[in-house]
Amino acid sequence: MSVFYRKYQNKNKESKVYGKWFARAVTIGKTVDLDELAKHMSEHNTPYSKGAITGVLTDMVNCIRELVLEGKAVKLPNLAIFSAGIGSAKGGANSSEDFSTTKHIESVYMRARATGEFTRQELTKAGNVTELPKNFTDYKEEGSNTGNGSSSGSSTSSQTGGGLPDDGD
Repeated sequence: MSVFYRKYQNKNKESKVYGKWFARAVTIGKTVDLDELAKHMSEHNTPYSKGAITGVLTDMVNCIRELVLEGKAVKLPNLAIFSAGIGSAKGGANSSEDFSTTKHIESVYMRARATGEFTRQELTKAGNVTELPKNFTDYKEEGSNTGNGSSSGSSTSSQTGGGLPDDGD
């Protein structure tokens, strides 16, 4: 198992680390959906069928969503604590009396914080970090004739995540 990355250069001229090179994690292949996760789980020496697992996972997702929308945090041990986060508008309000939810809250979003053995430290220790070749693709796009591990003009299967590194601001 590997955590894959690609190198990128910081091109933000306002940044203290302008021009420096960094790694960014890359997701390989298509995102595994609930159905594929259930199939994967059913193949791991479990007495439960893919259908039974799909049902339980579907209910779990719906319940986590419901509980988070009620303001609760939901912990799945050794995975994550799911909770709601709020994106505040830049600048903020001048006083408590001036604060308005419509003016000063831009969004509500899902947070997932690693918990238990699924921490940054454990991932760093267990993760085999490997650089991907620039033209790598690992699955055949529908309607594409490629998929042999290299890209010849087809769209890439990897997705980059994360933003620029913290530059101390």
